[in-house]
Amino acid sequence: MANVNTRVFFSKTGRAKFISHLDLYGVFQRAVRKAGLPAWYTEGLSPRLYLQFMLPLSLGQEGLREAVDLKLLDEISFEETAKRLSDALPHDIQVIEAAAPVMRNTDISSAEYEISGTIDLNGFREFCERDSITVEKKTKKGVSEIDLKPYISSLEISDKITLRLPAGNDFNINPALLLGAYEREFGKSSGIRIVRTRIFNSSGEVFR
Repeated sequence: MANVNTRVFFSKTGRAKFISHLDLYGVFQRAVRKAGLPAWYTEGLSPRLYLQFMLPLSLGQEGLREAVDLKLLDEISFEETAKRLSDALPHDIQVIEAAAPVMRNTDISSAEYEISGTIDLNGFREFCERDSITVEKKTKKGVSEIDLKPYISSLEISDKITLRLPAGNDFNINPALLLGAYEREFGKSSGIRIVRTRIFNSSGEVFR
């Protein structure tokens, strides 16, 4: 049997932002079955559908181009795979395309986010222009203080905030950490929406 590696790019917006990463596996598992895709399962006593999500998205945040890998046992076009999955998934999870994987998940280095809502944009800009932004970050070893300033690789502010932060298996900065540091000093903002728009490798190329 063929073993076709397939990478599915999808958006996760609206009410789907409240689906946890663990529950997202179940959503895609049901969709793959409903779509009738000949997916590969792991071997052993408890066979499990192979799904590898490239970069978990924090609960409450949206994503415009997330990625998940699966393996198919039969040759099905990427277009057909995308259509079947799109028809089987909930409305707020939309398949953008299916394609052959180009990069590995370990290649992921950073991600771009958009933050919008009722927030003092000028105040946020001044906050980010400080020499240092010290916060407490939870790690596997406990809680430690880090300076976020060196990790903001780009920042644009117009009617919304667009910034790029480290992302990946080894080191990740959640934009909510930066926003939380700002709000602790200047008060809560309202109607905040955090959207991950793109993921990049270490060379600055969009993840494919």
